Amino acid sequence: MSKKEELAKEFASEGRTSSLQLLRETSFIKGWDACMEYLSSVSFNVVLNELVKYSKTEHFKQTKNNG
Repeated sequence: MSKKEELAKEFASEGRTSSLQLLRETSFIKGWDACMEYLSSVSFNVVLNELVKYSKTEHFKQTKNNG
């Protein structure tokens, strides 16, 4: 049984978990699934270039603030 199915079953059974907590968990899972789907569609080179660019930008910010 998937996590989504477990949460749906818990919601239907009116268990101890609050509806708000269940909503948060299902929203997170839905967002996570969408993120993973997007990342699987992007080429590896694009991802690496973005990571390098982010790393350089953050390093520059840190050295500028500390210097």
